[in-house]
Amino acid sequence: MLDAFTTTTGLMANIVDGEGVSIFPRKGIKKCCKFCRIIYSLEGGKNRCQAAYKRAGKQAALFGEPYIFRCPSGLIEWAAPIVLGGEHVGTIICGQVLMWEPEEFFWIELRKMNQTLTDDFEELFEAVGELAIVTGNQVQASAYLLYVVANYIMKAGWENFEQSREFARQRTLYHAEIENHKSREEQADKSDRRSLLDEDEIIVQLQQNRKKAKAYLEGLISGLRYEAHQNLAQLRAKMTELLVVLSRVVNRIGLAMAPFLHINDQAIGQIYQTTSQENISVITSKAVDAYLEQLEAAAVKPENPNISLMTDYIDKHYPDNLTVEAIADAACLSPGYAGRIFKEQLGLSIMDYVLKVRIDKSKKLLLNPHYQIQAIAEKVGYGDAGYFTKVFRKFEGITPTQFRKIHKR
Repeated sequence: MLDAFTTTTGLMANIVDGEGVSIFPRKGIKKCCKFCRIIYSLEGGKNRCQAAYKRAGKQAALFGEPYIFRCPSGLIEWAAPIVLGGEHVGTIICGQVLMWEPEEFFWIELRKMNQTLTDDFEELFEAVGELAIVTGNQVQASAYLLYVVANYIMKAGWENFEQSREFARQRTLYHAEIENHKSREEQADKSDRRSLLDEDEIIVQLQQNRKKAKAYLEGLISGLRYEAHQNLAQLRAKMTELLVVLSRVVNRIGLAMAPFLHINDQAIGQIYQTTSQENISVITSKAVDAYLEQLEAAAVKPENPNISLMTDYIDKHYPDNLTVEAIADAACLSPGYAGRIFKEQLGLSIMDYVLKVRIDKSKKLLLNPHYQIQAIAEKVGYGDAGYFTKVFRKFEGITPTQFRKIHKR
């Protein structure tokens, strides 16, 4: 991709890791401009460039968009962050250009910026003549192009990798289940076999910790796949039956059905759209994960009326300058006691819960393209858009701008 970009635009591009070190072989230095090759050949030049790339990459990742900077040697470059799952994994460094014709002050500044590396500037000055001069619009357009394309490729590649890994896991579980069934069939008469989907047993298993419940349900998926005998129609029917049984179990437990029915609607629709048996197992496994997440969420809902008083107060006053004292006073409690019972039942401190409510409200506002980030920040209780961005990134793993781009309608 970078070779095609360089051929098309004439601009050099490189990928560095989080420490600013190029991921390409050493021969890749030949693709740099003559100016940069000279800097790299000087003692300390390479380390200085890598430190600059590291800083620029972190700044780009912090703001969630390309970052234009001037390198320590005086050239214009830009950093396009590569973000995967909310984590900054590398940076595309592009540029090595000028944005204006060199004038007298440029030569003075160039000499000053590089005097720690060399006393002989004749070759460097000559190399400046080979540098491209580009406009600000060209810099911004090329930076954004690299950012969008690289992150799209990374996301697609990672999703394919994750899916392949999940397929492999399902195959392993399936083959293990084949061996288990062979062993059981040797020890039991067919007439003694019972259905795998025992609602009472499922209820017992769901009362275990999440890891054990997950393992049990994964075993059911593998067992049902074995019973389908590679028949696509039977496999679809058995996985659908599993999800229906799970919804009945949830109803017997006494939980609200809406979120679980939504999980079933999505999963069953996907099951009947695919012709891959491994993909059907993966879809069912993800639905099981969603069930377990909902069960965990239901288990921590507050029963203490004092908690409800405080959360209701927060929901009504989240844009205000809230304090623990004011929230505790809404339930006629001392701040210390209020904070303790709040953390025990919700797993969050009072102020962390306030932040969560604000972020949830802001996500709804971000779906409306007419609201600017500053306006949204103010609506949810932040006067400073920069601080709002920092808090949003802490909770969501991406910036508000990235969230808006991902969910753009």
